[in-house]
Amino acid sequence: MSGIRELRLTSREGFLLSILEGTTDCIKVLDLRGRLLFINSPGLQLFETSAASDVIGSDWTAFWPDQLRGAAQGAIRAAAKGKPTRFVGAGRTFRGTLKWWDNALAPVFGDSGTVEYIVCISRDVSERHAAEDKLQVTQTFLDQVLEHVPVGVFVKSVATGVYERVNRTAEQIFGRGRDGWVGRSDADLFPEEQARFFRLCDQETAESGKTMVIEEEPLDTPHLGRRLLRTKKVPLQAGDRPATHIVGVTEDMTESRRTEKALRDSEARLARAVAAARMGVWDWNVETGEFNASNGLELIYGLAPGSLRTRADVHASVHPDDLAAVGEAMERCLGGENGGSFASEFRTSPANGPLRWLRVTGQAELDCNGRAFRISGVTHEITERREAEARIAYMAHHDSLTGLLNRGAWQERLVEAARHSQQGEPCAILHLDLDLFKEVNDTFGHPAGDDVLRSVATRLMSCMREADTVARLGGDEFVILRRGEDSSRETADFAARIIDELGRPFLIEGRPVTIGVSIGVVLAPRDGDQSDQLMRRVDLALYAAKGDGGRRFRFFDPEMQACAQARRHLEADLQRALRNGEFELHYQPLVDLAHRRISGFEALLRWRSPERGLVRPDAFIPVAEATGLIVPLGKWILEQACADAATWPSGLKVAVNLSAAQVCDGGFEASIAEALAAAGLAPERLELEITESLLLRETEDTVAMLRRLRTAGLSISMDDFGTGYSSLSYLLKFPISKVKIDRSFVLAMDERPEGAAIIGAIAGLCRTLGIATTAEGIETTAQLQQVASQGCTEGQGYLFSPPRPAVEALNLLATWDARLST
Repeated sequence: MSGIRELRLTSREGFLLSILEGTTDCIKVLDLRGRLLFINSPGLQLFETSAASDVIGSDWTAFWPDQLRGAAQGAIRAAAKGKPTRFVGAGRTFRGTLKWWDNALAPVFGDSGTVEYIVCISRDVSERHAAEDKLQVTQTFLDQVLEHVPVGVFVKSVATGVYERVNRTAEQIFGRGRDGWVGRSDADLFPEEQARFFRLCDQETAESGKTMVIEEEPLDTPHLGRRLLRTKKVPLQAGDRPATHIVGVTEDMTESRRTEKALRDSEARLARAVAAARMGVWDWNVETGEFNASNGLELIYGLAPGSLRTRADVHASVHPDDLAAVGEAMERCLGGENGGSFASEFRTSPANGPLRWLRVTGQAELDCNGRAFRISGVTHEITERREAEARIAYMAHHDSLTGLLNRGAWQERLVEAARHSQQGEPCAILHLDLDLFKEVNDTFGHPAGDDVLRSVATRLMSCMREADTVARLGGDEFVILRRGEDSSRETADFAARIIDELGRPFLIEGRPVTIGVSIGVVLAPRDGDQSDQLMRRVDLALYAAKGDGGRRFRFFDPEMQACAQARRHLEADLQRALRNGEFELHYQPLVDLAHRRISGFEALLRWRSPERGLVRPDAFIPVAEATGLIVPLGKWILEQACADAATWPSGLKVAVNLSAAQVCDGGFEASIAEALAAAGLAPERLELEITESLLLRETEDTVAMLRRLRTAGLSISMDDFGTGYSSLSYLLKFPISKVKIDRSFVLAMDERPEGAAIIGAIAGLCRTLGIATTAEGIETTAQLQQVASQGCTEGQGYLFSPPRPAVEALNLLATWDARLST
């Protein structure tokens, strides 16, 4: 060893040298300036060199990096002064390996007592240092985890009960900072009773060596009030020795319990809602067959609780007629169709009690092959909805008043029958219209009219075969379809039976009332095979039956189309006539029978058509009334009559006939005032003739309006008295100033003496009531003498003059006195 040779060795030193060579540490001998004088073999190995010459004579401090070199030099200086010192640092070997060294430097004194050398023992502590670094990292990591875990953690001494450590979550839970917590005991922090409880738990945990769990302990915190805490206490002990510390893990269960309670409450509300909604939730594991359902599913099916345990139980509760459809829907779901969705509506089995409608919807979970392995769904009762839909469907096809089919349903049946007629299956169609139903409504009111309609429906149904169809189109119109009937005789017999059945009186307010019915009939395919065509033609037949006087039936005849076309032409001509001023007024005198002088004229409408010539009113007035043209036409009549009367002597009045439609028009009163004002005619010179049809519409508004007109000075006369439903009560209810006795009674005087008696009775009654009477239709002198002798105050008829144009009426006034004197 070359380094050792530089020293004088003694035998003792050789013994020491053998010890130095046997150690694992690097032992060096330095001079007082830090140069290496000696290094043992283990030291050469630690510095990763085999030649001592590489290091002998080198400055030991030069081995250290710049940042540690000053510390190394300081350690040399301290040892040179006789002070042992320690120095730890990282330096690189000859191969560049960074190692951590723990260096102990000690002075070596000579005989003179001065420091001659420095012994430096360097130990490679790299592994230890790495372990310490790793331990520090681990400790730091664990400290961070401990600080941030969502549970509170604390450590207490068993001996003293003092808290030695708490984490951040514990501070948040307990509302205490660790500075006011660490170093204090439960007695310092909590009420006495609670502190005693905690101390007992700690003692039991330490003595038993077992973990203790305090499930829910209420604790009053300074920041959050009362909280529910769940605490686990774990004893820390080494082997079998007693525990020295208690580690506590605390969770704040307050919000969790609140959430759980809210969830339970929500589930309870959901359960109540499900029960109230008549719903049930179910789950079926297709692979295992396990079937689970919510409480109440059995009640929806009408079964006892616990009855539905398997899918087979459910299927057994389905109505047999619906089971196939339910099974098909389920098979589609199991096959993954429509994404595995399932929906079906069905009835429950009759064995379950009252019939119920249920709707089941579900969704399957599909495997990789697209097959369902689990299905979850909801079942709810839809009985009310189904019944409501049935009611709506019924209402959509049935008349609410009579329960018969309505117009829409009739149209469907008619189209179907027409289609079958095209294929050779005959049918008969009858269109019915009640003859006097309007009078019933006007006389007894609409509620009574509704009762009559219901009775009509009942009587019609009693005449029907099972295959027949009867419907109400609206108002007092009914239709009947008889499939498979092509015999005119059979249909005629049936129509006659209907007329007889509806001809029997109806009891209204205790009074028998007869209304009657008119019927139009078509046979398909004889009269057509299109639904619209058949309805048009049966309408024509009905119109013909009513035109013949009603209470009869008529089969369709092609000539009816010609009549209908003529009527349409007449309607068009009337519209044109009003626009072109083709109407004119003729006047027939009203004669004062006591003085044999003209007291006024009745205005009578005539139509002077370029194509038709002079048309009498009975040929076109019904059409004008049916089309509504009577309202503007009546207004023109009123205006023209007032204008003509204004040219007559002041003592003469003009009588104008009114239609019910005209009087019921909202502007009627205003039109009278305008006509009078425009003509400058006094109201006392205008007489309004009303008919029974208006009186039948007796309403408070109508009576009040007529009274206002009467008060204004106009005269109100009742035309054609003694015919139809004329009632003596009209003379009291309405402000009537004159009654016009129908010409039929005047003509009857020539044939039967009762005619004169009736005229005398009417005249006498009116005289008593202060009402004037006019006898219509006087054609002979004998008739004139008789009506005058019976007390009539006024006469009208061809004996005096036929209706004349306005100009001729004025001429009549000039020659009247001369005519009477001859």
